Amino acid sequence: MGLVDGYDTSSDSDLNFDEGKSVHEKKNGNLHEDTSYEPSSNNIHKRKSHFTKSELKRRRKTRKGDGPWGSWSSSDDETSQASETQKEDQDIFVHALAEDNLDSEQIEVEEVSHFYGKSEKDYQGRGYLYPPNDVDVDLREERISFRCYLPKKVIRNYPGHPEGTTALKFLPKTGHLILSGGNDHTIKIWDFYHDYECLRDFRGHSKPIKALRFTEDCQSFLSSSFDRSVKIWDTETGKVKTRLHLNSTPADVESRPTNPHEFIVGLSNSKILHYDDRVSENQGLVQTYDHHLSSILALKYFPDGSKFISSSEDKTVRIWENQINVPIKQISDTAQHSMPFLNVHPSQNYFCAQSMDNRIYSFSLKPKYKRHPKKIFKGHSSAGYGISLAFSGDGRYICSGDSKSRLFTWDWNTSRLLNNIKIPGNKPITQVDWHPQETSKVICSGAAGKIYVCD
Repeated sequence: MGLVDGYDTSSDSDLNFDEGKSVHEKKNGNLHEDTSYEPSSNNIHKRKSHFTKSELKRRRKTRKGDGPWGSWSSSDDETSQASETQKEDQDIFVHALAEDNLDSEQIEVEEVSHFYGKSEKDYQGRGYLYPPNDVDVDLREERISFRCYLPKKVIRNYPGHPEGTTALKFLPKTGHLILSGGNDHTIKIWDFYHDYECLRDFRGHSKPIKALRFTEDCQSFLSSSFDRSVKIWDTETGKVKTRLHLNSTPADVESRPTNPHEFIVGLSNSKILHYDDRVSENQGLVQTYDHHLSSILALKYFPDGSKFISSSEDKTVRIWENQINVPIKQISDTAQHSMPFLNVHPSQNYFCAQSMDNRIYSFSLKPKYKRHPKKIFKGHSSAGYGISLAFSGDGRYICSGDSKSRLFTWDWNTSRLLNNIKIPGNKPITQVDWHPQETSKVICSGAAGKIYVCD
């Protein structure tokens, strides 16, 4: 078929050859002529070749985006506008209602703490943070000053949290207390020696506990929860010193080693918030780190507090200078998986990351922060779970939980798997920590709830 006289060769989806009417006019039943078309000798309309920006904008609004994916049945413009407005109002109302419910949840939860031990103070007026003198272990030794050995079996357990334990930490340096949090919204402190009992509980969150961290002086600890709040508790009295209500779930928290007043919070909206509780403005927020592209999974400070490491669901690990929103190093690879847990080796020369491909990778803690090609630990099953890892006090061993209810231990120097211990419960072991002073004692827990001690 030859070219028709008066036809414009420029491609235009708005041309219509039926009775000289535009597509928009036919659809809406408009019988008035469109001034943007001029009749030709063959009664064929052609469109103006150029429009101003304002005319283009007006025409786009008129079309309302109708096309191949538009509604089949035509509707009146006013009705569609009303429905859109009603939908927007409904979305705003639902969003406001959700925020009101969240605020009411946070307000309604009563922050209480109960002591269950025999006495809060000893005969000299010292609390349970003071290390006991009636145990066979010197709880004041420096790490790497003694030789550690392999744990071989489960020796006892604590009741833990019936619905599952989600966070587990030894008291730093001395290890005579255990801090745990669970799906029952409760935080507990346990006595590792003597009667192996719960000394105090902390209730103030309305949803499961996500992460726990002690400050450097152990006088306080931080807790984050799925109720989108972060709280700083006094370890001995159970009082809340600071509380933060956030717009996203805090996936991890970390206290700065050299300054107990500073801490960072990794959120599920890909941001890391840096707080200082001595600053009154903006709840103490002093910096925001926002280069990650997906949810934050884990945070870890360098031992000197000058830098920190972050891992994210964007499958990258980044290293940051303190209070500078530009990462100094990004560790990424096309074959790299998400890394939900980070820990620093006692020698302070390496850090390790639990990976979702059933491996533990080690990286240098000094520039250029490269991955160590020979220190890769494998044999366990960690895919799909945020499983933690821990080091022995002398740095000779590294241990990890497992999705099949096992505790694995490897030799740090050779990367050889040394043993694995079957843990009762037949549920994933997600929490592991090695005693900072005992030579071979490891605690572990997970979805089963109970806290097991291996030796």
